[in-house]
Amino acid sequence: MSYHFWSDEETSLLIASIKRYNFDWEEVQFKTFPNLTIAQIKNKFYSNKQFKVLANQPITDYEKQLIRNSRQNVQNKPENVQQELNDQLNDFLNKINDYKEK
Repeated sequence: MSYHFWSDEETSLLIASIKRYNFDWEEVQFKTFPNLTIAQIKNKFYSNKQFKVLANQPITDYEKQLIRNSRQNVQNKPENVQQELNDQLNDFLNKINDYKEK
């Protein structure tokens, strides 16, 4: 497992997701941080005592918006990855064709 450097926005999103999913770590990971392990998410949360205080406060409108935005990003990623792979494959095939023509 590699170390993840958390941005300020990711840290805010972590707190918001914990509030939203009521400490259901699998749900937090699946819906918000699919590229991280549950252990990485828990380690970040438990590394700061202030997070526990924040997580027990009511969820704010800003935090709800963060979660909505993260869900859209997670849902769009597979399409973006597939498109990027298709583009790379097409570029590669074009280079092969160019090479053959020489």
